[in-house]
Amino acid sequence: MDGIIFDLDGTLLDSMGMWRRAGVIYLEKFGIHADESLADKILPLKIADAARVIGEYYNLPLTPKQIADGVNGVMEEGYNRTIQPKEGAAELLEKLYARGIPMAIATATDSYLVRAALSRLGWEKYFRGLATCTQVGVGKRDGADVYIAAMNLFGGKIPNCWVLEDSPHAALTAKRAGYRVLGVRDEGGKNDQQALIAASTAYVRSLSPARAVLSVIGIE
Repeated sequence: MDGIIFDLDGTLLDSMGMWRRAGVIYLEKFGIHADESLADKILPLKIADAARVIGEYYNLPLTPKQIADGVNGVMEEGYNRTIQPKEGAAELLEKLYARGIPMAIATATDSYLVRAALSRLGWEKYFRGLATCTQVGVGKRDGADVYIAAMNLFGGKIPNCWVLEDSPHAALTAKRAGYRVLGVRDEGGKNDQQALIAASTAYVRSLSPARAVLSVIGIE
């Protein structure tokens, strides 16, 4: 194994419930009462594209960047103070780190939010770095660019790397690119678990116990 690429939200962090509400909360500032199904439209997109969809659909007199900054602003409190790790995440990271397994993050969330959470949780030491969809310019639905960028942080090769994901569309992108994919169940994201299983090489309902996850990906 060359290394492991982690999605962040819904895989390592219990943050998807908050993300599902972020667009709705943001639009309330303009007196717009959006349905929570808005999340199903925008969560698969990188933040810039999600902002563009929101702006066009609700005819907001703002640039996509202004909208993206506003939605990110809703999430800042969570990343800085309240969002917690998924069950078993901290133990799994520590065990992988102790074994010298290189790790990196591939996420649709903007880097300043990610870094805030990693710093607060004391997780910075675990990762060689992070790659975001904003940085590479391609969302997880449209290409594996963000996984490749994350992998390049530790110099791996695609067939020798695992990707951990909670999203069916993202898992499918990674698997089609040649990665081994571990699907991770996340209740907050409300994803189709049968679709995630079909898109993954293997599947776990939880990251706890860590030893069981290590066994699934071939690490004793």
